[in-house]
Order: sequence, then C-alpha cells, then structure tokens
Amino acid sequence: MPRSQRHRMMGFTLSSCKNNLKQLGLALHNYHDTFNVFPPASVRRNAPDPPGNWNTSMIGWQARILGFMEQSALYDLIDWQLEPGNGGTNNTTVRGTEVAAYRCPSDPGTRATTGQTTYAPTNYVACTADSGGFFAGGGSWLNNGRSVLFQNSAVNMRDILDGTSNTMAVSECRVGSQMRNENATGTPSACPGAAGFVNDRGFSWFFAQSMQVWSYSTIVGPNTTITECRQSTGGTAVLGARSLHKGGVQVLLSDGAIRFVSDNINLTTWQRLGHKSDGQVLGEF
Repeated sequence: MPRSQRHRMMGFTLSSCKNNLKQLGLALHNYHDTFNVFPPASVRRNAPDPPGNWNTSMIGWQARILGFMEQSALYDLIDWQLEPGNGGTNNTTVRGTEVAAYRCPSDPGTRATTGQTTYAPTNYVACTADSGGFFAGGGSWLNNGRSVLFQNSAVNMRDILDGTSNTMAVSECRVGSQMRNENATGTPSACPGAAGFVNDRGFSWFFAQSMQVWSYSTIVGPNTTITECRQSTGGTAVLGARSLHKGGVQVLLSDGAIRFVSDNINLTTWQRLGHKSDGQVLGEF
C-alpha cells in the first residue's frame, strides 16, 4: 500500500474511533442527565454464599447506555432481572450483537481472537484510576472508588472534585490482547509472571463479569511494554489502555472531550488524570 494511502487510512481510523468516543461521551452525559449519576461499570448484589455475588447481574455500562446510542431496540430486549445476566434467550441475543460504535476500526481483533465466540467484543473500557480492583481503590459496596466508573458506582458530576476536564472516564483496549491469567501482587501492583497467557481482553461490551472485559487502570502507562494480567480469582489486575493508533491512545474525559494521549506521558500525570478527586495538579498532557 502506498505511503499516502496508509496515512489516509490511519487518519480515517483515528477519526472514526474519536467519533465513537464522542458518541460514548454524549450517551454517558445523557444517562447522567436522566438518572443524576453516571452508570455503574458493572453491577453485583452483595449476595451471601450461595449464590454469591458472582451469580448476580454483572451487566455492564455499555449495555446501560444503549438507549442513548440509538440502540433502543437492543436495550429493550435486555432482561435486567436475570442472574447472571449473560443467560436467557434475549440476553444471549443481545450479548452476541455487534455494535459498530463499540469497535475501533483500527483493531482487527474479533470474537474468534478472544475465543469467546458468542460475545460481541468492545474496544472501549472504563478507567479504575491507579487501582486494579473492582471498586477502583474504594471500599467494597461503599461507592467511594477513585474513578468515575467502577463496580456498583453511582458517581454524580459533583463528585468529580478535580474537574471533569481533568478526569478521564474511558479509553481503549486491544481486543484479544495477551495477558497472564493471574492476580497482581505487591505495591505498586505487578504481575508475578508465573501463569499462562489468555487472550480474552475486551471480549464483551455486554457482560462485565471480569476486569479484562470492562476496565483499564493507570498502574501502567498507555501501550505499556510491561506484561499485563487479569484477575484469576477476584484479586487485582494490571490492565492498561492500548490501541493500534501510532504513538498513543484516545481518552474520553468526563466533560465529553476526546484527547489523544502519547505513550510517553509522564506516569504520574497519567495517574492523576485517572483519579477524580486526588486534589493534585495535573500538569501538561
């Protein structure tokens, strides 16, 4: 392919991905205007064992904004009472439906890449700040995580104390990228590197059961060369933002703006960008 044509194609995919994120931002704001909070990244009841909270809904944030993404018919199919939420005739249909706005055209990853062939994948994941846990560094079931979207979150605009233009909500992942199937350990969190690899990153926009499906953290920088790991037993993950855009990733800020962030961003700045209320000066990015 001639260089000029490659450059045009790169520009097209970057622009298309940016437009997807703009749609997501608008939908998140419309959700907030309707319900007075941003949607939770995932939902689980604090259920006793049995059945345990792994058997509760776990339907993700992208499913909850479908009605604001010109996907009302798909939204209306969802059985929100079903536990877990990935079963049943209707929800099985929904989980397997490709939504173009949830895919970056630069990413060739498919459901075959993830090995989860009955789930339609996504390139867009929610920030959990500098935490690889379901509750984004907050207490379990307390709605005090460090980010805008996390498990069972109910974050209002006024909770983003650092300012919506200084706090990112969503960025990108590469569908089917490789991770180790293990929990991170230590402070700061790091992957032990002992377990085998899996490839189910971003395998579902619908079913937010596990961290590799719906989240990224600022523990590592964009497009890191550090080995990542998903949670294997409900512990801590190390999952960064990734894309095939040359030199960085696109992020959706909480005010709806889209920024292209370089792979070379200072890690402290990146981490401050992911925290909604740390009170720190952000710096240039």
